[in-house]
This record gives sequence, C-alpha cells and structure tokens, in this order.
Amino acid sequence: MSPQETNRRRTDREEGIRLLFGAAQDVARRQGLLGDGVLASEANSSLERGRFKLRDQADHLIAAIPVQDARDMLAYRRDLAREVMQAAGITLNSRNPASQERGKLRILNPESRALAWAISTGRRVPYRRKQRWEPAVAVLLLLCGVIPGVAYILWLSAQQRASNRELAALVKRWQAAGKPEPASSFFELYGH
Repeated sequence: MSPQETNRRRTDREEGIRLLFGAAQDVARRQGLLGDGVLASEANSSLERGRFKLRDQADHLIAAIPVQDARDMLAYRRDLAREVMQAAGITLNSRNPASQERGKLRILNPESRALAWAISTGRRVPYRRKQRWEPAVAVLLLLCGVIPGVAYILWLSAQQRASNRELAALVKRWQAAGKPEPASSFFELYGH
C-alpha cells in the first residue's frame, strides 16, 4: 500500500474488517441467512475472494456475502451515522476536534445514542431505507383507487412499525451493555 493510500484511510484494517463484519451480518439477516438465534463469530469470519464469509463459533460457514452488498450496507450505516451527527449538531474540523463534540452526542435521545454505538462497533442496526417519493406514490395510488392507495399506506405503516420495534430492541441491547459511548473512530469516520 502506498503512503498516499495509507493517508486516505480513515481507520485501520482491523477496525474496517469489524465494520464490514457488522454490515455483512445485517445483509445476511435481511436475506434470511442469519436468524435471530444464530450468531456469527467475528474471529472466525473473514474476507475471502470478494465475499465476506460469516462463520459460527465452530467455524461452520453460515453465509458468504458479496463484498459489494456489505459495502452498500456500510453506505447505509454511514448515512444513519450522519443523521445522528446532524441531529446532535456535530461538525468536525481542525478547530473542533471530536473530544469537544462528544458531549453533544450524550444529550441525544436513547435511540440516536444506541444507533451511534451500534454503527461504531459493527453491531446490528435497523434497516429502513427512507424514500422521498413514498408520499407521492401514496397520493398517486389513492387517485387511481382507494384500495391500492390504502393498501400501500398500510404496507408503509407496517414497515415503519417493524423498524420501530427493531430500534427499540437495539436500545434495550445498548442499555443492557451499560449505555456505552460510540468508539472514538465514530467521529473520525462519519464526521466528514
């Protein structure tokens, strides 16, 4: 790796693999390959030939996730992190280092704090891609007919309720872990 590539990297390889591990687990859960009771082992999982291979404690293969899918999930997690940072009013630059901005995160609601912790440590996060055009589709379907419009609105509300349940479960896991703060790299990775 050239010195320029080293300077561009915002995190070390080990932490990058841990973040990719968390994203790969999210992809596997969404695809139904990793159930609620099934746990992947970070120590046994690895990046091999364009796939992130999730393995359990006994080193059995659970799923082989394409790296691009895991990177797409990382991009989603990055968007979530930026939303949390924006909600906290955190802006990092040379005059405003992360150590000064950490306090702003502490006064956020538990949901945002739990999300920041889960993102920074590679843990599972709720997935709900917000689409700007959802209200327009709902209105269009209502204009086409009441039944398709109402069905679409009911489907959207079911998706929102499922996302809220996942977020509540994340908050419970965060609280059970002792309400830890996000890793210090959270600010470096997502503050730009």
